[in-house]
Amino acid sequence: MAFNVAVLGTGRIGGSYLKVVQNAGHNVRAVAEPREEQVAPLKKSHPDVEFVADYKEALKRKDIDIVVLTLPHWLHHRAAIDALNAGKHVFVEKPMALNTEECDEMIAAAKKSGRLLLVAHTQRYFTPVKKMKEIVDSKELGEVVMVHDIWHKVLAPETRPKWMLDGTRGGGMGQMDGSHMIDRLLWILGSDVSSVSARVGNFTHPQIPADDTAMCFLRWKHGPVATISRIAFDHGKGFTEYGADYFFTKGQAKFRIAYGRGPTQKDGVWIAKNDEWVEVPTSKTDSLVDEFKDFAKAVESGAKQPPIPMAHGRQVIEVLEATEESSRTGREVILGA
Repeated sequence: MAFNVAVLGTGRIGGSYLKVVQNAGHNVRAVAEPREEQVAPLKKSHPDVEFVADYKEALKRKDIDIVVLTLPHWLHHRAAIDALNAGKHVFVEKPMALNTEECDEMIAAAKKSGRLLLVAHTQRYFTPVKKMKEIVDSKELGEVVMVHDIWHKVLAPETRPKWMLDGTRGGGMGQMDGSHMIDRLLWILGSDVSSVSARVGNFTHPQIPADDTAMCFLRWKHGPVATISRIAFDHGKGFTEYGADYFFTKGQAKFRIAYGRGPTQKDGVWIAKNDEWVEVPTSKTDSLVDEFKDFAKAVESGAKQPPIPMAHGRQVIEVLEATEESSRTGREVILGA
């Protein structure tokens, strides 16, 4: 069946969800966005869609089944609860919220309303990430010993909205990029992370009150360890690299994701054989469409949990909080203690 959808926010990615929803076989009926300059071109290309400034107006519509929430990070918590209380299923762009307390309140609202709440950690739908999980799960290279997950890029603060450069409003590269990296590791290696150590700060852009750099060390109860290396440097001071290196008891594999202007311009997965990297065949898919389709199927089937469990979205924030605490205190943080 085709669902009626309201899209809240048309920021860096929100406007693209009009096409995503349509390509997934569903209908955008309303868009909430207070900035007229943002929606003017969308109004021309989507004359059958109602555009409102206040998202609460969209939530009043009885015909809306699903809300796609792409508002700034600091608004996720309130808007998601409002949508759930209005009886809508919620598809919220990552990160789930600013902290675990907000996550808990969102989960409680979803359970009370009987509606699904999905945190859209879209990178697990990326072809290279999916293929790496297949390799890990297959055990063809043995057990994972350690992982180096990396995202090095230019920050380009002039291209970012002001809130994204304000750590108190969910800005900074931890919420933006670190949440992706944590999600990938938890999905591929498992949820049993036992401890976190980290150094986090705004070392490359000290004038901006939001983090741009982190080196994190994670331990899993069942054995593996991983580093998260991320830095957003100034123009001309480095090059982009984006992906992860996996080291197994019987070999080595890596994936890379095309991003920015650096040498990593190709999505791919490689396995080390005879001192050479051998590329693993993969097929390209539309990650945003695939993710929304999965969510819509869960809604249609009456599933009790979305394809990405709410507890996972919360755990990503829990690990991110642990990196910040470790950096403040200079100590390892034991999770669940």
